[in-house]
Amino acid sequence: MIDLGATLELKRAGSYSNPRRPGALLPVVYGDLTFGGSGGLWPAVCLDQDAFVYALAGHALRPLAAGNAVGLYGGGGQVIDPAAYTLDLAHDFEGRGVIATATFGEDAKSLEPITVRAQGRADGEGGLIANPVDVARDLFLNLAGAAPDELESASFGRARARAEALGYAAAGVISKQATLGSLLTGLLSDFLGSWWRDGAGRLKVFLDLGAGSLSESEIAACLRQGDLSGVSVEARLAEMVNRAPARFAYNFATQEYEDFFDGLDGQDLRAQGMHGLASATLELAWVRLPSVARTVSGRLVGLLGRPRRVISCRENSLANLPLEKGDAVLISLSWLQDPQGRPLKNQIVRVLGLEPDLDAGGMGYTLLDSGLYKTLAAPADGQGLADGSLLAGGGRDRNDY
Repeated sequence: MIDLGATLELKRAGSYSNPRRPGALLPVVYGDLTFGGSGGLWPAVCLDQDAFVYALAGHALRPLAAGNAVGLYGGGGQVIDPAAYTLDLAHDFEGRGVIATATFGEDAKSLEPITVRAQGRADGEGGLIANPVDVARDLFLNLAGAAPDELESASFGRARARAEALGYAAAGVISKQATLGSLLTGLLSDFLGSWWRDGAGRLKVFLDLGAGSLSESEIAACLRQGDLSGVSVEARLAEMVNRAPARFAYNFATQEYEDFFDGLDGQDLRAQGMHGLASATLELAWVRLPSVARTVSGRLVGLLGRPRRVISCRENSLANLPLEKGDAVLISLSWLQDPQGRPLKNQIVRVLGLEPDLDAGGMGYTLLDSGLYKTLAAPADGQGLADGSLLAGGGRDRNDY
């Protein structure tokens, strides 16, 4: 099993015969970095001082024929004439594995630091790897070398579909040594996602724990009030965010964000009126599109714009021992009210944490209220009146489970 705490090894310039800086790391590039901000976005690495060969990435880049518009920039920020160099975006340079290179016709030292704009890694069919969940998968399987059975495919499939539906596109450069776990965290957190290992040790991902990523088919268990003790409910005002400005379009060469979203479009004015302004500025290094920054901001406000209930309890049995972090479960608490002032029934919550006590035969839970509940459709048999007392498919299911 791959160690997520181990450092992801990047190729080094010192592996080649005549580099300018042997310790320089060859970057890993994902997504479309041809737009957003200005100038070059990451530095090229000189691999041969005499033949004037520079690495653009430590792997192949998407082919020019597929629409990859590669641009090189000199140290002063000026565009370098494409006639001054030739590109090979899938070059087995010195027989040490395929990388992307630019070879200049003459010594280009005076132009350094040379920086790059381009599209990153492609999948097996030549498509750009840009969905953040696809980036996580490629990073885990192809770069880190994990086995396919170390990945929990169902959660990846759900998260990928959700990212695609939201129009998420990831674009970023890995140019420094870091652990695989921290790289996954940095990538997924920019899209309100998270990861963890399940009980079998497989990597699971969730794009977010909000209502938008949840369906009734995912409900894994029901926590019955009679089996629970030590139940407490907390509304975390300190974690509330009702406006989320965002800095994005990160320049990996200058280490600066080059674009900004003010968060006004998507803020929760009602929540601000009730609780005051709670603003948090996001820094989205893997986001370049304004539309994506706006969506991430809006979804964070949707998730944290109002105080979210966190329920702590103990189940005095091991009936739901197979439950894992991230699972959706039902809970009913007769002493807690729903928005209609009735006892909370069949509320859908997410498992944030578990603490088994096998000796005592119990399980402690920390649960996040999703804001959703199990619904019950009203049959179209003429018995229900269209007077607003029933919801067609949206009424709370008050059956016991």
